[in-house]
Amino acid sequence: MIGAGVAARLADEGHDVTVVTHSRLASERPGHRYADLREPRTLSPALASIEVAVQSVNFPTYPFEKKRQNQTFMTYDGIGTEHLVAAAEEAGVQRFVFIAGAGCRLGGDCPYWQALRRGEAAVLGTAMDGVCVEPTLVFGPNDRGLNRILSFARLTHVIPMLGRGNELHQPIFVDDLAGLVAQVVGDSAPTGAFAIGGPERLTMRQLIRRALAAAGLRAALVQVPPRLALFGAGVLEKLPGEILSRDGIEFAMEDFIADLSPVMSKFQLDLTPIDDGLRSYMSST
Repeated sequence: MIGAGVAARLADEGHDVTVVTHSRLASERPGHRYADLREPRTLSPALASIEVAVQSVNFPTYPFEKKRQNQTFMTYDGIGTEHLVAAAEEAGVQRFVFIAGAGCRLGGDCPYWQALRRGEAAVLGTAMDGVCVEPTLVFGPNDRGLNRILSFARLTHVIPMLGRGNELHQPIFVDDLAGLVAQVVGDSAPTGAFAIGGPERLTMRQLIRRALAAAGLRAALVQVPPRLALFGAGVLEKLPGEILSRDGIEFAMEDFIADLSPVMSKFQLDLTPIDDGLRSYMSST
């Protein structure tokens, strides 16, 4: 969702955009190339003649890792970023933009934070112009977060919620994130790491309520004790399909907020209020 939004924004602003995908079928389309972060040999050819690389990649089951299938934060955001940075240097890329996550430099030792810190170290330590954009929860027409919750609400009229839903969020509309990336790809744009979030902070409970209202839905929010969720995830992650994981539950219990002062002092941003963003694509659902 983020990658598609960024690509569309850059194309709208006149950039010649090449989309790199791990899908063999999609790579046959005009303007597309094949590469897989897990296969370093595929990366350099995909970056040939590219001046600016923007990395926005998630594993298919994000945020629930499937370690036996090598679908993990470290595989993609950590080691994968290192591979991509090395390939970009080899290909002569001038600027590398890594879309990471808010709070990763201050986060704890869970796999998500470890992987992002490793990826950012590679980007900020490169000889290229390195930029790390660190968004909070990103929402939009095709996000996997709020839309998945609302789909569940439509089917069951019930939304399970970890604990009291007091985790703090500062959701950013995907169009606003794409607008920032469109600025950081410029030759003279600042380098370094920039956290970005929306203009409002609210709890997960409040966020779900706002999303339900925008979509015209009603659903009961049912509290699931975190210990029970972790126990259940511990059982499910041992099954062949690795349906759920304890790391994924812990990820969902994190706060995702950002200090906007640094990014607002460097870039021109007009952030979308959450209700306006939600109504822009949910009002007809």
